[in-house]
Amino acid sequence: MSKDGKPEGEPIVFTDRYQALGIPYPEAETMCLGQCEGTGMVPISRGETDPVFMRLWREAEAKEPSDDGWHFVKCPDCGGTGKRTADAQG
Repeated sequence: MSKDGKPEGEPIVFTDRYQALGIPYPEAETMCLGQCEGTGMVPISRGETDPVFMRLWREAEAKEPSDDGWHFVKCPDCGGTGKRTADAQG
């Protein structure tokens, strides 16, 4: 109970995308430098303005319409591997 006598809610638990997806943390030396941040997937919304992501959203929408306007698509930088490509090595 809180000090005003009302029941308290559940504690807030913070997690990150890697824990949420159950995938290991990427290695900084080899992870994709694109927007997937080593997961291989990028969330994109109907309101996307980047031409590459607009095309990927339309392709995903044609395959399976979204209920909420969002799709997870393969990262265009790594092709879904989560790994840095040879031409992006630093």
